[in-house]
Amino acid sequence: MRRAPTQTHAHTHTQRHRAKVAGKDARIAARATDPAAPPARARRAVFRPVLTSPFAADADMLLYTLVEALADVPDTQGAIPGASVGLNVITRLLEARIDAARRGAPVEQGARPRFLLVCEGDVDAPALLAHLPLLAASYNAVCVPASSDTPLLLVPLAAGAELVLSTAFHVRRAAAVLLEADAPGVAALEARARTVLGAEPYARGFRVPWLEQYRGQAPWTLAAPHLKHVVTSAPVQLNEAKAAKKASRQAHRAARKARTQARGGADA
Repeated sequence: MRRAPTQTHAHTHTQRHRAKVAGKDARIAARATDPAAPPARARRAVFRPVLTSPFAADADMLLYTLVEALADVPDTQGAIPGASVGLNVITRLLEARIDAARRGAPVEQGARPRFLLVCEGDVDAPALLAHLPLLAASYNAVCVPASSDTPLLLVPLAAGAELVLSTAFHVRRAAAVLLEADAPGVAALEARARTVLGAEPYARGFRVPWLEQYRGQAPWTLAAPHLKHVVTSAPVQLNEAKAAKKASRQAHRAARKARTQARGGADA
């Protein structure tokens, strides 16, 4: 992964975002307290789907916390240490960590994945991201004990986040970003996530209960297949059946050609 010299990101981006939010909040508060302001429009109750991620309402806060921290990273020509960008790279890395943990291989404390940021709103095909929640939960179930306070946190991001991340990491596309414990900005993200979520949800991370039940159990042994033949059917007169199918295809082809010619003559 090469870092291009263009599209640099600075503190001013985050400052503009904060100023925009602060200005909007100030206008809303002033309108609510102004007696001369027109009355608010009537509102009705609506039902919206319950968001499954506790980060959904505060994902932008975590995103811009990371971007602000990355603005202080020196501009090198290599990849940012401790950060992996791209769906395929992240999938292979997490699968390798899960396999190593099942074999009992040691893992450095600084190399433990901590944040998986997924640009859910910018990916047109949701099927490309469908495996990431289960993969993150599998990593936590196999590699991170329930008593640990450093699980992998899954952060879905809204539309527009991919442009921000790709600019900050100096890459063309950034549908997903995985940050390890020693990556730049992780300390600020951890402090912000602990404030947003609270101590207990932050320490629990993204987990699936039925995966946790199988932690530590020996892998299943699958029996080798013993089937060599499958019962099926075939025409008794195979040559006659082939000839009949060939004649049927020729008849359909001739009828289709006749309809095309008739349609062309009618148009003329």
